[in-house]
Amino acid sequence: MVLGVRQAEGLEFDAVLPADPAAVLDRSVRGPNDLYVALTRATQRLGIVHEGRPPRYWRRR
Repeated sequence: MVLGVRQAEGLEFDAVLPADPAAVLDRSVRGPNDLYVALTRATQRLGIVHEGRPPRYWRRR
């Protein structure tokens, strides 16, 4: 099942695979809020799909 962030808000899933979190931040009016929603829908497994290097806010310092 493929859902947008707004469609998934309030729901929980065993596994979630958000795609392109940087685009969620860049293209959404509620960027950080929408990314939070996308990343917190999983109850058991969370994977993240992105191109290139991880977004700067996920890199270790």
